[in-house]
Amino acid sequence: MTATLNTALGAGWTALSASRGAQEPTWARERRARALAVAEGLGWPGRAEELWRRTDFGSLQPESLDWNAAGVTAATAADLPALVRARFAGDAEPPAVIVQRNNTIAWSHVDDALAKRGVIVCSMERALREHAALVEPRLGALVETEHDRWTALHQALRLGGAFVYVPAGVELEAPIRIIQWLDGGVASTPGTVIVVERHAKATVVEELVSDTADQPSLYDGATEVFVGEDAKLVYATLQLWGRHVYHYSNQRAEVRRNAELQWIQTLLGGRMEKTNSYYRMVEPGAQVFVHGFMFGDTRQHFDMHTLQKHLADHCTSDLMIKGGLKDRARSVYQGLIQVAEGAQRTDAYQANRNLLLSDTARADSIPGLEILANDVRCTHGATIGTVDPEQMYYLMARGLRRHEAQRLIVEGFFAPVIDRIPLETVRDQLRDVIQTKIGTKP
Repeated sequence: MTATLNTALGAGWTALSASRGAQEPTWARERRARALAVAEGLGWPGRAEELWRRTDFGSLQPESLDWNAAGVTAATAADLPALVRARFAGDAEPPAVIVQRNNTIAWSHVDDALAKRGVIVCSMERALREHAALVEPRLGALVETEHDRWTALHQALRLGGAFVYVPAGVELEAPIRIIQWLDGGVASTPGTVIVVERHAKATVVEELVSDTADQPSLYDGATEVFVGEDAKLVYATLQLWGRHVYHYSNQRAEVRRNAELQWIQTLLGGRMEKTNSYYRMVEPGAQVFVHGFMFGDTRQHFDMHTLQKHLADHCTSDLMIKGGLKDRARSVYQGLIQVAEGAQRTDAYQANRNLLLSDTARADSIPGLEILANDVRCTHGATIGTVDPEQMYYLMARGLRRHEAQRLIVEGFFAPVIDRIPLETVRDQLRDVIQTKIGTKP
């Protein structure tokens, strides 16, 4: 894979990066060029590196993917395929939504009432043309180009993604919707920026969906989130890919004074996933609450790395990641609480709980602490176990069949995360996926 892709980087991918940035401001084109140079200087991450020791993308052949695959655009929500319309359910036309298929923005919509309040929900390409002053200090500001080669390639080849901007003092009641939709044999590299200014409140729900396909696909994306002073953001990212998708993503958040970020993350689909989610508390009083779960079956492989980075005093972070595995599925969770020197009165918690539903499933859990302040309260923990036989006996003794009892236990295990998702239709869809994986869906 390396030799073939190095050749592509030296020629075709350089042209691809240039063509994608042709209509962008000079500063954006310069950042693409720098990222491409970094990518050319890095090797593919492998098992010699700590964060890649348990995950290998070696079976993916990037040179075989269509990096220019487009998607059909739609004039209205009714023109979207059933796969996407099903995400809206009773809400035929959400107040603010953007749908991307492969490398094309298929549909976007913002109510006039929201636009009059200064709310922006649009493609990244449009944002670079019309809102460059808002985008320039933020796009690429939190994701480190040198993190690894996949990250640098994303920044060099970025195409699509959303720009969400909620002005100071604006409070939104209805969630903003983002839907990423991927076909087979495609590579997609969207970059999304979400900004909630001071004293504003918003909810953003992002869903990653696809049909099943025979050809492998690659999602190499990034999301950067900025939560201003005294602002509040609820951000839910829900991964429901088909089994053909390799997923790599970097997600970063910066939270300022007395602001609150609630981050919900679920991993259910895909063939192999590696995601890096880092949360920076940069001013006193910042709060970050993270709740997520992974549920894998067959030979699915999920790898999640989190970093709770406390850079100021009197900040709080609370993280709970749950994992459920059956068949030969595998999960890797590696997390770190990092407290900078001077970040006194930090209150940080990190937990990873895993439930194994078969003898061949495997969960690796590696929590960690790195503390440079002396007045803190930081704790972490991890558990890996199987279904409690006493719980199974109790439920079966009351007339439930084995698979029904197991479904109730698994749903109860994930319920604290699912209940936090701010859309009832999405909660129901996640429960359907869980039932399908367990084998209890009619």
